[in-house]
Amino acid sequence: MGILESPASETIRVWLADLERAAELRRQHHMQRVLRPVQSAQGPTVEIQGHQYVQFCTNNYLGLANDPEVIDAARTAISRYGTGAGASRLVAGSMDLHHQLEQALAEFKRTEAALLFPTGFMANLAVLTTFAGPADRIVSDKLNHASLLDAARWSGAHHRTFPHKNIDRAKELLARKISPAVRHGRQPPAPPDSPPSARAARTLLVSDSVFSMDGDVADLAALSAVAESAGALLVADEAHATGVLGEHGRGVGELAGVEGHIAVSVGTLSKAFGSVGGFVVGSQAVIDTLVNEARSFIYTTALPPGCSAAALAALKIMLRRPQLRHRVMTLATDVRNHLQTMGYDCGHSRSPIIPVICGSTESALEASEFLRQSGIFVPAIRPPTVAPGTARLRLSLMATHSDGHIEFLLEHMTQLRDRLLVRR
Repeated sequence: MGILESPASETIRVWLADLERAAELRRQHHMQRVLRPVQSAQGPTVEIQGHQYVQFCTNNYLGLANDPEVIDAARTAISRYGTGAGASRLVAGSMDLHHQLEQALAEFKRTEAALLFPTGFMANLAVLTTFAGPADRIVSDKLNHASLLDAARWSGAHHRTFPHKNIDRAKELLARKISPAVRHGRQPPAPPDSPPSARAARTLLVSDSVFSMDGDVADLAALSAVAESAGALLVADEAHATGVLGEHGRGVGELAGVEGHIAVSVGTLSKAFGSVGGFVVGSQAVIDTLVNEARSFIYTTALPPGCSAAALAALKIMLRRPQLRHRVMTLATDVRNHLQTMGYDCGHSRSPIIPVICGSTESALEASEFLRQSGIFVPAIRPPTVAPGTARLRLSLMATHSDGHIEFLLEHMTQLRDRLLVRR
């Protein structure tokens, strides 16, 4: 008898019943999420469950995920190296494509070195758990990505959040003294073969540069000044900014003129680069430390070669075709201005991410369904991803959206405004 055919134990039956009750509660409160199979490339239009839609929800900001040059680079790499790296980087999986991409990323970001990770989540996990521990302190924006908030907790450091973009509160938290009982919390036992370590306690000030659900931009200039005054290290996650913001697309650090004041910068290959993976850039000492101490680097299989080659090709296109980021930013400004003129609440967006705040979960779901029936795919974003009462549509623009796609969106957003109770 196969395992799926064998009778479940009483313990398992009780557990499954609990899960079913939780799922029913989510359904009753309009919180149950489902996965929809996408049957096409992640372009301006997609096929989902046999239906064609114009989509405004992908992070493929420059349209490079389905660029022919990027696809060819991935195909060539797979033909040469195969589909997987085979092992962790420190065992046998450190392929020359990884080194080429890291060198190119470091040059692009104007840092000494870079290090790749299979995901951006793992990159953030590596940075905060490597450079902070129970004797340290992390102060972070309350709306930082879940990977940053989770990594701060997992680090064991004394972690406090400040209200979104509230610089004064961040400054106040950094100025607070931490009691010895907290600062010198119980340290996990070191492995028997680990070298001795003695260092001063650290403070990290951590922020996204572009916030993923609001599309607004952190004041990195102010944060860098506060960090410097408090003797803290500024860590910036440029995931949604790299390739899009700044004169050369390096992100908000470049835009604000404070790249040299950021101790560690994190990025992703899954958005503007059109591939998958994460990376950290910084001094050689930062990267060497991560290679030797970051568990989410040491104990995982390396990024597949096709993904690395795709990202390398995408970076070359970014540098060669700045008009792509100019296009997406222009479209975002135009769409945001039109929506605000219609009366929609788009928050303080300054990026290709444009929230349309609906308020209740029901309103957001109704708005999303209206657009879906009209041929536009924009899922509703609900708690706990966003705060209660701020459910929304999260529009995101691509450089490859045509003028016709934008007109189609605005036409139906006008109809939505007239038909549904969207908060204005």
